Amino acid sequence: MALPDTLAARFIETVRENDLSGKMAMLGRQRWVGKRRKRSAALFERVLQEHMPGVSEDDLKNPNDEYSETFFKKVGFSSVDSIDVSDFENASIVQDLAGKLPRKLERKFDVIYDGGTCEHIFDLPTAYRNIHKMLKPGGTLIGHSPCNNWINHSFYQINPEIVYGFWEKTMGYEVLHCNLQPLMPMYAHKVVTMSNPNETGKRPRLHGELSSGGIILNYAVRKPMRASKASTKVYQTDYENRWNVAAE
Repeated sequence: MALPDTLAARFIETVRENDLSGKMAMLGRQRWVGKRRKRSAALFERVLQEHMPGVSEDDLKNPNDEYSETFFKKVGFSSVDSIDVSDFENASIVQDLAGKLPRKLERKFDVIYDGGTCEHIFDLPTAYRNIHKMLKPGGTLIGHSPCNNWINHSFYQINPEIVYGFWEKTMGYEVLHCNLQPLMPMYAHKVVTMSNPNETGKRPRLHGELSSGGIILNYAVRKPMRASKASTKVYQTDYENRWNVAAE
């Protein structure tokens, strides 16, 4: 996994606009890419100057390798762990997200960043529920997941129904934001938002046309402070509405 300029900019915005801090974990060990070119480089520079004035791109690089712990600490986290099923990139925590989670990892992190890991895990529901267990009450999951035009990249392409149908409706999380972010530099500014099916009763409707190239689902959801009994069954909102109408 890698952290290009566009996604680094969106991560900074999410963290600073929601006052996130504390202990953070990235799923997989993210490589630092930094600036690329044109619009995405301009986006990165604008966000950096707005939220982290006086900090340069060079300040965000790990001094001795290609990874991104320095970036995350500079953004504002007191500690940064990386979680992977293998130690091939020297992750600080070797753990199968689709396996049984040890108690020592429960309620451990204030923020978890999925920068392109969960779509590679075949047992996706278990991975998401383990993320839920690892977050502290009030903790936040930030996700940058492939959503469109990523054929054969992974087992899954993640779409907004996961955010609204699973995290919000089933798990009781607060959606801080959810949008579709083009990854190609020339389209970095063409973000598309959508309707919330939990409010409309219909599947998410896009508020605009998607750009060419790979589209990233850019979202952040916050775990409730008080534990509630989360459902083991997850349904799309519009189907549930149809069933309820039919039952009346």
